[in-house]
Amino acid sequence: MVKNNAFYSASGYTAFMWLFAVFEKNSYMLRRLECELREETKRMHPDKESDYIPSAFYDQIRKCMPIVSVEALIVMDEALLFMRRNNQPAKGEWWFPGGRVRKGESLEEALRREVKEETELEVSDYKLINVYSRVFPERHDITIAYLCKCKKGKVKLNNEHSEHGFFKITPIGLNPYLLETIRDSQSKQL
Repeated sequence: MVKNNAFYSASGYTAFMWLFAVFEKNSYMLRRLECELREETKRMHPDKESDYIPSAFYDQIRKCMPIVSVEALIVMDEALLFMRRNNQPAKGEWWFPGGRVRKGESLEEALRREVKEETELEVSDYKLINVYSRVFPERHDITIAYLCKCKKGKVKLNNEHSEHGFFKITPIGLNPYLLETIRDSQSKQL
């Protein structure tokens, strides 16, 4: 075994074994590997959240299965909040706040957490718009979109976005996935 090969690193080996266990439907192996990965992550990244997924492992996951995420269409003063993405997919494009759902988290908890993390706003009311399957070159997302109202406050972006704006008219060149979500939201009321 070559020790300096990334595939044989603890993370690479654990990721490989996890994927093998998924395909073999071996629940005992999955539970054991989940514990090993959690312990390994704590050792390698003591400053990260407890559910942090090492990037090499996350890359393996997104290559073989969809990522479940939530998205917030935030309405304030009859305008929608858009934020310019710093990361793939859709890097550099206007998008809505949102992100992946963590293990053990309800969709509503994920919605509130993601909005708070990305904007510092607090969701006060929400309504389901629809569920979407979105395929990007980098990954496949299953997105649960919500129409949201937030408590009044000032938007403060984290490092996932470079700028934001409230738009009463949709920005030019908006991604077709977002146009579909906006169309679907028009029949909803909060």
